[in-house]
Amino acid sequence: MNGLTNNSVANAVERVPFVGLSPLEFRLESSGNSIYNSLQATLKKEMTHGFQFLAAYTFSKSIDDAGDSLGAAIGGGFGIPILGQFVYNDQRNVRAQRGVSDFDRAHRLVVSGTWNVSGPSAKTNTTLRKVADGWSISGVATLQSGLPFSILDSGGGTLFGPATLYVTGNLAPGATLADVSRNGSVSGRVNEFFNTSAFIPAPFVPDGGFIDGIYPVSGGGTIFGSLGRNILRGPDQRVADIAVIKSTAVTDRVKLIFRWEIFNVLNRPNYANPSNDVSTRSTFGVISALTVNPRIMQYGLKLQF
Repeated sequence: MNGLTNNSVANAVERVPFVGLSPLEFRLESSGNSIYNSLQATLKKEMTHGFQFLAAYTFSKSIDDAGDSLGAAIGGGFGIPILGQFVYNDQRNVRAQRGVSDFDRAHRLVVSGTWNVSGPSAKTNTTLRKVADGWSISGVATLQSGLPFSILDSGGGTLFGPATLYVTGNLAPGATLADVSRNGSVSGRVNEFFNTSAFIPAPFVPDGGFIDGIYPVSGGGTIFGSLGRNILRGPDQRVADIAVIKSTAVTDRVKLIFRWEIFNVLNRPNYANPSNDVSTRSTFGVISALTVNPRIMQYGLKLQF
């Protein structure tokens, strides 16, 4: 390209389609193709006898051909600023990156309910009635599949531009995706969530070698990996929150309302996706963050008039 007959790390900047623009290993754009299908079911009980209930289940699949940077799980992180659509590896072959969306969750179940506790009879002592009356309990529980993630290589693609985290790695020789999963609880796999030995960095083409058997290489460098996007899925999330509320009538127009709220009441650890850079072996496959805080309790007292 541009009169050059050899490909090297040093001359990557001279082989760009538009001379003067720096080569990049990823592209940001505001276009892409996606498809979403789902089965949604709802079970609802209206308020009767002081109790109401709602359960909503979604079985879905979202597929697209570019990574959405909004809340993407790149590198096991969340809340990445809105930049556009990430396209990995060969920017001219977007179809090769078709896979499940970064935000895809195959299963999601949300259950919520409220119970207004029956108070004592009118014949009960006034003081006791004020203490025992006006209680309610509400809660919500969310159970959902984990987010997908890719196996990336921060040292890949140097023959096409500066190394970034937007090149995928390779499967190790003889390995298949069936060899990737590991048994056991997530807490027992935080140091190796998946079988890290099943993956290797993107191929290195030595000096005198050829890219795709056609394009000569000078000095050696790495090319793109063969893995697709979002081929693995991270830990699922299960969290329940409850609230206990006491409403006490002070006068006909004034109420004293007490709230005790507990988030993640079971104090269950909900883990983020593992580190997915195959070139950083010390942290590859390691989970180092949570997606939900440990149990948090808060109290509130409000005078309503």
